Amino acid sequence: MSQENVEFAERGVAAVNETYRTGDMRAWRQHVEETFDRDIVLEAEEAFTEGEWRGHEGAVGFVANQMEVLDGMWLRVDEYVRVDDDCLVVAITFGGRARHSGLEVELHPVHVFRLRDGKAVRWQVFLEREQALEAVGLRE
Repeated sequence: MSQENVEFAERGVAAVNETYRTGDMRAWRQHVEETFDRDIVLEAEEAFTEGEWRGHEGAVGFVANQMEVLDGMWLRVDEYVRVDDDCLVVAITFGGRARHSGLEVELHPVHVFRLRDGKAVRWQVFLEREQALEAVGLRE
């Protein structure tokens, strides 16, 4: 995996954690506008925030939707999986407190980013590591 891919992920984690911490979408929106293709497709079929999200507004809306459900959100990277220079697999842990029940929530999704010319063009969220690896042609 290229150093550029790792830096891409680290900037994203910093931006989303800043947004989670402050409740201000500006850091995340700026990251999206700088590093995501304007026509990005985000697929989160079985993830915490289900559905298909399109374009910059979709990527911003995906995070905003999470923030409507959880308070005190946080995110950390657990693992980068080497694929190639056009694909980035990132296993994360994120959590927060459910707004309606007050229960602490912790999830472990795996994100797959497809890159073209240094920008994310497709973003997939999987609940299982094995599913993410299969999506990029790898096996455990």
